[in-house]
Amino acid sequence: MKLFRKFRQNLVREGKLSKYMLYALGEILLVMIGILLAFQVDKWNDQRLNRIEELKLYTNLKGDLEQVRVDITGQNNYNGDHLKMFNYALEASLSGDLEKQDTLIATVPFLFNYSDFDQDGNIYETLVNSGDVKLLGNDKILKGIRRLEWRCQYINRMENIHWDIILEYVASWASSNLNFAQMEAVNTRTLFSYEFQNLLLLLQRVMEEKQMIYKAVVAEIELITKEIDLEIEMSR
Repeated sequence: MKLFRKFRQNLVREGKLSKYMLYALGEILLVMIGILLAFQVDKWNDQRLNRIEELKLYTNLKGDLEQVRVDITGQNNYNGDHLKMFNYALEASLSGDLEKQDTLIATVPFLFNYSDFDQDGNIYETLVNSGDVKLLGNDKILKGIRRLEWRCQYINRMENIHWDIILEYVASWASSNLNFAQMEAVNTRTLFSYEFQNLLLLLQRVMEEKQMIYKAVVAEIELITKEIDLEIEMSR
């Protein structure tokens, strides 16, 4: 610093004002470049730290999505098994074959069962509330999470509809037509009636809709997970 100061003083004493001005301008530029470099280094460091946090979020998000996938797959299998049972019962009832009465009676208790995911899938909402959503730079992942949240909410609505059908229609029909203590129909023909068939059809429609949305959720999770894997792979 003393050397630079002495050099400036010599330029002024010797009357070399133009050279002094150029030198001063050069000093200013050097200072500005130094400041800009410092800001850029800080920016790079912030970006590096944000990227580290982003990758942590992706890893945690992948784990959360896997848990949702496992839960949804279990509910889909449960719903699918019951749907097959009810489809068979509907065919048996429509056949009018009285020898299938025992099969139909055995089906009745399962009419009160229903798959229940019972989650809002509020992963996106959690990211927004925590502020972590700002760290996620992959727009495909964010859009996928929003779609997933909507699908999970739709699942809950369908499950509520299913439960309402059980309470309003299944319970009412069963209490009027079945002897629960002995598990037999009050009237043999009731299991072959259009009321029973309509009940099975109603359940069938709701359960088919649930099965479709369950599969859509799993497919959405697979797409999001694929994008997350790409982000993680790019960072290596």
